Amino acid sequence: MECTCSKELFHSVAHVEKLELGPWCIQYLSILELEGWQPPPSSWKFLQLSTTLRQLDFPGICSFLQSSSDLETLVVDGYGESRALLLRYTNTDKQIRRFETHDLNCSFLHLKTIKILEFSVSVMPLVKYLLKHAVVLEKFIIAAKYKKSDLYYVKRAQELLSIPRSSPQASVIFSYR
Repeated sequence: MECTCSKELFHSVAHVEKLELGPWCIQYLSILELEGWQPPPSSWKFLQLSTTLRQLDFPGICSFLQSSSDLETLVVDGYGESRALLLRYTNTDKQIRRFETHDLNCSFLHLKTIKILEFSVSVMPLVKYLLKHAVVLEKFIIAAKYKKSDLYYVKRAQELLSIPRSSPQASVIFSYR
């Protein structure tokens, strides 16, 4: 029932320019993606996703992004919530392998700004995917809460700066508070 309602919701908002989705939508996107469903093409220019930033969410997020060819700004806001429902559909290791080996052939021809809030190391596969496919990216802003040592963040920043990008003008801005 929830998946049917989610499909209807995604079809009904395909025409809007600004869309914000909460964690339950991301969870159902991943479940629908596991079942082979693809979101309809959209005209979103701004998309904000509030999610747990766990790898179980990435396939749903990426399938959603693939239908967003006009997207200019993406904000991914970390959000703490249980993934119990999604875990019933797949095990974590299987889902991570599926994401890492899945051929996600698309380029984001208009995506200029990406912000990832509440960064954690588990989001690196998504960061790599976005840097690889955002061909006109200008700013990639990553914000992390100050929880670890300065050395931890220096290593993360070095790792981020070493990731290949398809956009030569892309600047990666890493900050922590």
